[in-house]
Amino acid sequence: MKPAGFLCKIDKLGRIVIPKPLRDKYNIQTDDALEMFTEPEGILLRKYGMSCIFCGGDDRITMFKGKPLCQGCLDKLQNL
Repeated sequence: MKPAGFLCKIDKLGRIVIPKPLRDKYNIQTDDALEMFTEPEGILLRKYGMSCIFCGGDDRITMFKGKPLCQGCLDKLQNL
């Protein structure tokens, strides 16, 4: 996982605030659902239902100009 440069603390109710630059980058709006996954390095949060705009895959999604791309399609685009 790549650090985002933000430090977030958990409040007494177990909540964290996702910083606005990250919400903007991943197009996370108020009331959007997020999925949580556990990985050896920590917890992964992902906007629910986010999948690649080209193939529909959900492996290692990256946002490009506000659109989700999987790593496979991103690799193919970089080789054009």
